[in-house]
Amino acid sequence: MNEHGKGGGGLPSAPLEDAALRALTLDGMMALADAMLRRGLENPSSPLRKPALATVNSAGAPAVRTVILRSVDFTARKLGIFTDARSRKVAELGAEPRAELLFYDPACDMQLRLSGRVEIRVGDESAWASAAPASRRAYLVTAPPGTASPGPVSGLPADVAGIIPSLERMEEGRVNFAFIEFRFTEADLVVLSRAGHRRARIRYLTDARQAEWLVP
Repeated sequence: MNEHGKGGGGLPSAPLEDAALRALTLDGMMALADAMLRRGLENPSSPLRKPALATVNSAGAPAVRTVILRSVDFTARKLGIFTDARSRKVAELGAEPRAELLFYDPACDMQLRLSGRVEIRVGDESAWASAAPASRRAYLVTAPPGTASPGPVSGLPADVAGIIPSLERMEEGRVNFAFIEFRFTEADLVVLSRAGHRRARIRYLTDARQAEWLVP
């Protein structure tokens, strides 16, 4: 544990209480939001690595699912996510590019909600190159995600089930690979505490950011 009870990545290892909670400033809230994203990127075992992505479906209803955080660009305020180009979320985001990402860390009891817009790039060369072999294999699935099946299946072709195939074989799945670039313009951070919660909204401007306190 680091100074002030913080674990690696600048996040506290337990919920903030008493003096630590009273000492929170808007600058501190912005730093915590950054730390949550950094923890999610750097620690594969952290729950912050798997935020929930919310979209609007074709019927105008909310749709939410867990995704894996693949990249963070703090300067450009962009996050990267891999997905199957045939998935419903890609179609939903193509029709309505506004979306939200929700992060929650039970250790420090903090929730971060990001609002923004997405750009989808199918077969993105740079993102594909950064994907691990196990991730690339997933895009060899023969039917679109969510397709009905008579029984439990992985969806993978028989020749790649249970193994990591050659790079050449996995290249065949690249046509099904999509990179979702999520650019966030606003963040809503809630610090939960028995002593009384704290909440702030952060707006990301062209070359700066502004924060204000909100009632939790």
